[in-house]
Parts: sequence; C-alpha cells; structure tokens
Amino acid sequence: MSVTVFWSVEEERSEDMAKLLGMIPGLDWSRPVYLYACCIDVITEMDGLVIAGVKQVRRHTISNGHLYTLDKCQLKTPKLNGDFYISSLGPADMEIVRSFWWYSFTETREVHLKMITSFPSVAIRMKSSNSLKAKKTDVQNEWDNGAMNEKHKDIPEKERNDEETLVSWIHSYKNGLIGNTFTVKEQRRRGLAKVATQTLAHHFLQKGHIPVVSIDSMNTTSIAFHKSMGFKLSCAVEDAIRFPEGTSLKDLKFELP
Repeated sequence: MSVTVFWSVEEERSEDMAKLLGMIPGLDWSRPVYLYACCIDVITEMDGLVIAGVKQVRRHTISNGHLYTLDKCQLKTPKLNGDFYISSLGPADMEIVRSFWWYSFTETREVHLKMITSFPSVAIRMKSSNSLKAKKTDVQNEWDNGAMNEKHKDIPEKERNDEETLVSWIHSYKNGLIGNTFTVKEQRRRGLAKVATQTLAHHFLQKGHIPVVSIDSMNTTSIAFHKSMGFKLSCAVEDAIRFPEGTSLKDLKFELP
C-alpha cells in the first residue's frame, strides 16, 4: 500500500502525528509501507517513530525529487490538431496505461483501475477515418466551458476503442497529485502531452484545487516540460519504503523495478 504523509514539523509534535497515522483504517504499519512524494522534513521526522505500537526503524529511498505547482494566471489555452480529440480514461484503457507506469508496483490493478476511472483524467485519442468526428471548434468550446469533451462520455466505450486509438494521457492520483503523463512513441513531438496536462490542470483550477506534480530530480526532461507551462518549484520530496522493526526488503509484497 502507498500513502502520502504531510504535517508541519514546526507546528505539530511528531508523536501526536504518529498516533493519528496509527488510526488510518486498513494501513498496516507492521509491514513495509510505500511513502509517495513525502516532504523531506516529514519523512525524516518519521525515522524512529512508534506508529500503532511498531517502531519505524529505517527507510529505503526510491527516488528524490520536488513538487511543482501551477498558478491559474499562467495557464494557456491548449490547441489540438483536428485528428485528435480529448476524453477521459476508461476501464478498457487500464492495461495500456498501467504498462507504461513506472510506479505500477506501488498499487494493485484494482486500486489503479479505481484511480483512472474515479479520479479526473485526460485521454487524447486519434480518430480513424470512420470515427465520430469532433470539430476543432467543439474542442475549443469544451475547453472554454470546462466540459472536457463531455459529449464523448455518452459514446459506448467499446465503440470508442474500436474506432479510435488512445495515444496520450494523464491522470490524478489518490493523494491529489497529477502524473503518469505519457504519449505513445509514434505520436510524440505533436504537443499532445502538453494539451493533456493543461486540460487536466484547467479542470483542477476550475474546482479550486492547485495542480501539483512530483518529478524525480534526475528527470530533467519532465522538469523542463512542466516549467515551460508555468509550473513552479515548491518543495523537496522523497519516495521511500518505510520499514518497521524486524522487516526488510524480503518482506515486500511487490518487486522493485
């Protein structure tokens, strides 16, 4: 199981936070727990904490990075070629999306399916010659109205996937971050990932939420990509596996990449 933990280390006592963490339903602190995009200060404070009666003795760092956030005034209207249209991810997209997700080891297929179908997502699909057509003006109007191509939700999923191909996507995670941005190799350098990211960010901003991404410090391409859209550096974070006393890597229920 993965979890994102945050509290103000200046305002809260770590021992008090440990009591609250131990009360989270379904989270077994006696087994290794994957900590996703946790603030460095917080993840350090957890060293040696006793949570639910179990001492957290060490952590195995997976990656170090930063959170980047986007302000509404920096957002530009995306433009999409008429060969493509915007919709949301559906159950039939699950396997292809998961196959390109580097962090798939952190969640079961069932949880990942709920993530892409229950939380906001953007899918860019390429039309076939006989598919249902959407004019550029339609896509633009849907962007302006924040509808995210609502009309395509009424098209049966089997019919959509038979006639149109998923080529780019992004979805939100259960901790509220957005990510897993991907474009298939054959359709890259067309600005599809940028359109997908901006569309989902626009949806978040309309709902009064700040779009946040977590990027590995080594992923300079992704950092430059998000900065080009106005994302700003927020804070340092770490992905790590927290090990309670008496456990080690051999106790993991998943394989590390």
